[in-house]
Amino acid sequence: MNHRTIERLLSPYIDEELLEPQRSEVSEHLRVCASCAGRLEELRTIRRQIQEAADAALPDNFAYSVLRAARMEQESALRWLGAERFARDVVLGLSVIVICLIGLGTVLKTEPPVRVDRYLAAEPADSLTQRVLGQEGEISKDDIVYAAVMR
Repeated sequence: MNHRTIERLLSPYIDEELLEPQRSEVSEHLRVCASCAGRLEELRTIRRQIQEAADAALPDNFAYSVLRAARMEQESALRWLGAERFARDVVLGLSVIVICLIGLGTVLKTEPPVRVDRYLAAEPADSLTQRVLGQEGEISKDDIVYAAVMR
């Protein structure tokens, strides 16, 4: 067995879960490998500390104090949850108001009328321009294309 396999087998070795052939291989490796022997001692120390912690005596009111602390934590969380809901509703309401004000501002904004004669004063008055400005007749698609090309 290689070193990595032995390290994986140390915990079952301590718990006496290995069959005899594997157990003897691990024992033989531990005699020659200081690193694995040190790791085995660490695992034994951890196991001993866990057993000692399990044997520790708890106060008589331990269950009550744990339940009381949990209840206080839950009440505190519920109080903050209410504040978060309120803040979220306020932000949402203010956002809607801002969007409505911006929309109304763009709809109600009046712009000064554009005087077309200023722009066309320097151009020669052709029949199309006179028809558009004077509204003397209908404008065809060809007239629009012609006006765009000539511009």
